[in-house]
Amino acid sequence: MKQFTVLLMTTLLLFFNILNAEEKDYRSMIQPGKWLKNIEVPIKYKGKTSSARIQIFFPKSYEKGEYYRTIIALHQYGEKASDWQANTNISSFANKYNMVIVCPGMNRSLYEMSFYPETDYRWNIIPGGKYVGDILIEFLNDEFSLAKKKEGTGILGVTAGAHGALLISSQYSDKFGAAAGISGYYDQSTMPTSRMVNSIYGSYKKNQTRWENDDNVLKLAENLKDVSIYIYHGERNDAFNPIQSKLMAIRLKQLEKKDSSYSITYREGKTGGYGWLYWRMQVAPVMEFMNEKLK
Repeated sequence: MKQFTVLLMTTLLLFFNILNAEEKDYRSMIQPGKWLKNIEVPIKYKGKTSSARIQIFFPKSYEKGEYYRTIIALHQYGEKASDWQANTNISSFANKYNMVIVCPGMNRSLYEMSFYPETDYRWNIIPGGKYVGDILIEFLNDEFSLAKKKEGTGILGVTAGAHGALLISSQYSDKFGAAAGISGYYDQSTMPTSRMVNSIYGSYKKNQTRWENDDNVLKLAENLKDVSIYIYHGERNDAFNPIQSKLMAIRLKQLEKKDSSYSITYREGKTGGYGWLYWRMQVAPVMEFMNEKLK
């Protein structure tokens, strides 16, 4: 009887915890000029349920019911939602330009659009790119009335997050008006020995066609019509070979010459290197770019 009572109490406690989590009113917790952390985003995908955490910065000017442009900031490989807060002053630019910054925590996701039989790392039950484009955007719409308009929604990322920013905007060009990549890669087929890429797509040797076509942003460049793009790369000792960004910029410039619906801004860092010491210097120009392109 005692064991039954303990089990019943445990079950009821779990039930009420779940109920409270589902009913949590995040809007009432917003403090203008501060980060709202540990926001649980519910996920339903192919009959399974899960959740993921994000954190959001609301500018000092924030007032409920008003319209605010929204930037989704993707972290580097293996990091968490606090990456941008901990390493940059992006919040000061959010205050300056009256923007909301959304930072998802996605660990070692490559912001992929699919999982495969050979995938040996899954950040969650849903591929990272689909989570951002389908689940996160809808959550922001419903919970905070954010990211409702393409022309007011941007996405940026650093290193693997840069790849993610351009990949996601190429697949959801109806939801993003601008995207920026800092020191990223855009054609994984040129990195056949990458363990990072291998963890999602399987080995290059056995899955060459997949590496060359799936989530290959360089080949998906035509999908970036009506999305303003900013690309930066350091010339030396950066996260990936700078040719990644140069070729992506060249491809977009070719498209731009034929059709003004494409837009590319490309910058190189002459003294660039690896790490936030260098990457954080791009926050000012990237946010200025976002302010100019988003309405």
